[in-house]
Amino acid sequence: MIENTLTKPSFKDVAAIVTAMTDAEQPFIFQTLESVLADINIGQIILCVEENNSWVNATIANLAGDPRLLVVRMPMAFLGEVRNKALEHVSMPWVAYCDGDDIWCSNKTQVQRSWADNKGNDFVGADHYLVNEHGKICAFAFARNIPMPSSWLVRTTIMRQYPFEGSLATAEDGEWWIRTNDLVNKARCPEMLLKYRVRSGSLSSKAVSKKRKARVVELANLPILRAIIIFFSWFIWLFTKRERYIWLEEWNQQLHT
Repeated sequence: MIENTLTKPSFKDVAAIVTAMTDAEQPFIFQTLESVLADINIGQIILCVEENNSWVNATIANLAGDPRLLVVRMPMAFLGEVRNKALEHVSMPWVAYCDGDDIWCSNKTQVQRSWADNKGNDFVGADHYLVNEHGKICAFAFARNIPMPSSWLVRTTIMRQYPFEGSLATAEDGEWWIRTNDLVNKARCPEMLLKYRVRSGSLSSKAVSKKRKARVVELANLPILRAIIIFFSWFIWLFTKRERYIWLEEWNQQLHT
């Protein structure tokens, strides 16, 4: 797949909050951090791990010398609470999130920062590929209603004003999305800037949408089907992409409860 290679202005004013709170993320966290560190817009990285983590120092030893990287240990909690706590360490005007098994495409936040400046947005989501456990692209995802948290770029002041709430790990981003509908100026950058890893044992594995993604990736593990799935998902994505997310009618009821 061809990733975005357009020359964009460099800002270096984004803090990345990377969450790797479970042992299941250990095989992927090095690749995740490499992709985040490679983004020329990143001025700070807060890596959140569980307070008794025994593997992080050895796993990221080759990256530990980067002055942008700060490892923060904290008690196990819902991801929203972890991200809220990590925000205390952020000193940049923009914040981006990345789960410890996902992969940013080339200069993801640089593209989004340019988009935010050009469009005047406080929040910019991006589109994503579905990849398997080995990081191999299996399909274009559509993300027409809500972007994956690993694709978010948000003004830090916005996240401090409207922190994550809720009690379910798989619902905190959705709750935030609905609650801030009329409060935050959001936009969709319809470029593939994230490789979203679909794997067994993740915190969201039981979610209906995640099961659907897992089925697509499972089918795409067959080479012939993979080519077909990539082509047709690209075709659908190309002709349905837009610069705004589509609000679901069912969210209106949640907004007023």
